[in-house]
Amino acid sequence: MQTFGKHGPPFTAEEADMVTAAGTPAYRAAPARPPVGYQTMSSFGDVLVPVLLVYAILLPAGLAVQLGSVALPPYRLATLLLLPFAFAEMVRRRISPTVPDILIIAGSFWGLGAMIVTSGVADGIEAGGSFVVDGLGCYLIGRAYLTDVRRLRKLLVAILPGVLVITVILVIEAVSHKLLIAPLFDQRAPTWKLYELRFGLLRARAVFPHSIAAGLFMGSLLSLYFMSQLRNGARTLGTIAALGALFTGSSSAYLMIASLSFLMAYKKAFNFVLQMREKLIYLLYGAIFTLGVLEIFTGRGAIRTLINVLAVDRGSGYYRILIWTYGTASVEKHPWFGIGNAPMPRPSWMVRETIDNHWLALAVRYGLPTAVLIGVGVMTAVAYCVMRNTRLNDYDRTTTLGAVFALLALSLMAWTSGLWANHVAWYMLIAGTVAALANQLPKRQHAPARRPQPPRVTQLRSHRVA
Repeated sequence: MQTFGKHGPPFTAEEADMVTAAGTPAYRAAPARPPVGYQTMSSFGDVLVPVLLVYAILLPAGLAVQLGSVALPPYRLATLLLLPFAFAEMVRRRISPTVPDILIIAGSFWGLGAMIVTSGVADGIEAGGSFVVDGLGCYLIGRAYLTDVRRLRKLLVAILPGVLVITVILVIEAVSHKLLIAPLFDQRAPTWKLYELRFGLLRARAVFPHSIAAGLFMGSLLSLYFMSQLRNGARTLGTIAALGALFTGSSSAYLMIASLSFLMAYKKAFNFVLQMREKLIYLLYGAIFTLGVLEIFTGRGAIRTLINVLAVDRGSGYYRILIWTYGTASVEKHPWFGIGNAPMPRPSWMVRETIDNHWLALAVRYGLPTAVLIGVGVMTAVAYCVMRNTRLNDYDRTTTLGAVFALLALSLMAWTSGLWANHVAWYMLIAGTVAALANQLPKRQHAPARRPQPPRVTQLRSHRVA
């Protein structure tokens, strides 16, 4: 027999006998575990692995450990050491592969296979293995550990001291016109190129291989901290630290700050002006419309126009257009497996071998399938994260969108600059985080049938007497 108590859930007649003289009903014990995948209170121990990875990313790549012909910079060595823990965590928490996971894994291993085809087995495994570890390895660490906003907030608090140190170094370098970290290690670029001024400030780089990488890393922290809902000054300090990107003198960093500011203002306009949840689908419509107009009416195509308009230095913008022209020609000639580590065909006067477009570089080096699979995987993770978190409260949804906005802005900037070394590790860690946040809520279940209004406890007592 089932009876109803004053405070809600039904309980059996045996449990009803436990009603005290004061009229307070007994309750069933709460479930031992929350639903699989649901958010739980997190400690710093839960995010120790990704915290260690981020601090390894913040170390100069010049501190690499050389094992024969294989160079292991700090972030790559840390990834190799931490990956077994990530696999164990995924098994322990029963994390199943999703569509973004499958796409990014497929793209990574296609890149490994393509490098073996173009460079031979030994060199291909060495170069392709580094590509898989830097990209897929960091993605899986974020996917395994940063599975809800509480863990993400713990990570942001834990890495804040390191981020503040990097900001201080950037400011000192920019104002003093003297690099503090880069001269300590061998550099590919000539010395005079390291001391390039822009707007009266030295293009600071701190621990990163280039000022562009430093600017994009610091800029991506803006939405992560500003939308984190952290307290005790952590949110403010993190936001101020993110603005250290301005001292890198990088047009990509300025565009990153502007893009994230626009996305955050867009969300605020919906929340406070229209008093409703943001509609991010309108951004997709706007982007498609803008690209269509540029492609049809500019005569140069959307990509070339954006590269030229968004570059602070016109000479740099023109050079990037040439890279796009010769890079796409190389992809058309070698679409499946790319050219590996061979130099991209170009005029002899184009001395620089860098490809200032991450997605183009993937297609040129590892084949078009690698770029498409990884790019679609990242965008699918973004779409899943936005669509599956509509039931989140506003507090946690804001933090989730902070990670989504950071990944979107980085993916956009990757069209105008290359991602390499520790910056690739950071980008893929954020991609793994967004893919994990897409599954932070349990799957929607059928709504329970409406229960009849429970009678008062006084009625329950009369039932017992009867």
